[in-house]
Amino acid sequence: MKLNKVLVSAAALSGIAAAGTAANADTVSVKAGDTVSELAQKFNTTVEAIQKANNLQNVNFITVGEQLNIPTNDNAEQQVQQPQANAAQVQQEQTAIAQQQAAQRQAQLAAQQKAAQAQAALQAQLAAQAAAAQKQAEEQAAQQAAAQKAQQEAAAAQAAKEQQEKAEQAAQAQAAAQKQAEEQAAAKKAQEEAQQQAATAQAAKEQQEKAAQQAQQAAAQKQAEEAAAQKAQEAKEAAAAQAAANAKAAQQRAAQQAQAQQQQQKQQVAQQNTQQQAANNNNQQSNNNNNSNSSEAAAKAWIVAHESGGNYSARNGQYIGAYQLSASYLNGDYSQANQDRVANQYVASRYGNWVNAQKHWEQCGWY
Repeated sequence: MKLNKVLVSAAALSGIAAAGTAANADTVSVKAGDTVSELAQKFNTTVEAIQKANNLQNVNFITVGEQLNIPTNDNAEQQVQQPQANAAQVQQEQTAIAQQQAAQRQAQLAAQQKAAQAQAALQAQLAAQAAAAQKQAEEQAAQQAAAQKAQQEAAAAQAAKEQQEKAEQAAQAQAAAQKQAEEQAAAKKAQEEAQQQAATAQAAKEQQEKAAQQAQQAAAQKQAEEAAAQKAQEAKEAAAAQAAANAKAAQQRAAQQAQAQQQQQKQQVAQQNTQQQAANNNNQQSNNNNNSNSSEAAAKAWIVAHESGGNYSARNGQYIGAYQLSASYLNGDYSQANQDRVANQYVASRYGNWVNAQKHWEQCGWY
């Protein structure tokens, strides 16, 4: 401390044995509540010794933090016993020290006042800053609340917009789906109508083809019937001529035999009559067979005319040839001879003869 340096310099100039004083002195820092009398009592010295050691103008006025030299009892006795000759010099030095200490105390008081003022200004500034900070915090809180509210409103508006867009998209998708379903239904209806028209046209075409085929078959049948009738008439006439010739020849032979055997016994005449009767019966049977064969031929020709018009190469699906027999019956042999043979077997096994087969065809449209 500056005070200690001043005391040491004053002691050196005055020639006092200051070295012992400095060695027997304690330096203390004044704390809050300290008094000179308490310090003198604590360090076993006197108030006057402390006042003299520190050149105190007022022992009742010391400041916190002030450095005080506390002399011991030995130091106090030496100071009391100092020669009177040095008292003036010591007094002068102490006066200078006291002035310096007073100036220091004034400076300390001014510094303390200035520090107090600075502290007050600082506290005022801190209070103002705190108020400004609070105001700023309130403004920021208000801005944040406004921003949050705006964000919430914007989010709500965005959600409503998205919901509306989704509803519009759903409505558009539903309208598109309904339109597509209607178009598909219309296309399906048009397709069904087209199929129905095509089926109708196909049925009409088949009906026309069937009618044309029936007309052809009817024409062929009529032609075959006429041919068969003509052949039957010719066969009948031929059979009648043959029967007449046979009868005439038999009569001639019988006349010749009668003339040659006029002399024979009645038994021989009876025998000749019996033979003649047998010949007549044979002729009648021959005529019947010829008539039956003509009817069979006519019935067979009639069926062939109605089935294929007499075409042994005709085909209608699985039905083949002049008799329109199933391909399974012919076993891959479509020759005319095999067709005739299989047709005769089929008619004989199913109807017995061609006449009955013709009757069945006339009733049912097939045989």
